[in-house]
Amino acid sequence: MVPIAFVLEFFIVGKIAGMLAFKVMRPTDRPQFIIYAISICICCIMCPTMSLIAMFLFKDNHSFGTWIQTWGMNFPMAILYQLFCCGPFVRLIFCTIFRRKKMEE
Repeated sequence: MVPIAFVLEFFIVGKIAGMLAFKVMRPTDRPQFIIYAISICICCIMCPTMSLIAMFLFKDNHSFGTWIQTWGMNFPMAILYQLFCCGPFVRLIFCTIFRRKKMEE
């Protein structure tokens, strides 16, 4: 599932999420709020998509109800994990790496 999620997010969902986020946000808004808007849009697209894929891969019943149930159970954790755990951690790592490279130049 990791390669599927990576390809979906990198080539399709990331671009769509950016376009959706900038329908609500303006480029002049605070960067932190823009990041949050993009993260929420990514979760709102990736969670139902990956829940559908997971349903076909791991569940015995492949019905609309099973997909909705899977999505409903995954979405709260996905959005909280993205906003409060994974997102800040990845931003910290990237800021540390790129700040260090900037200081070396």
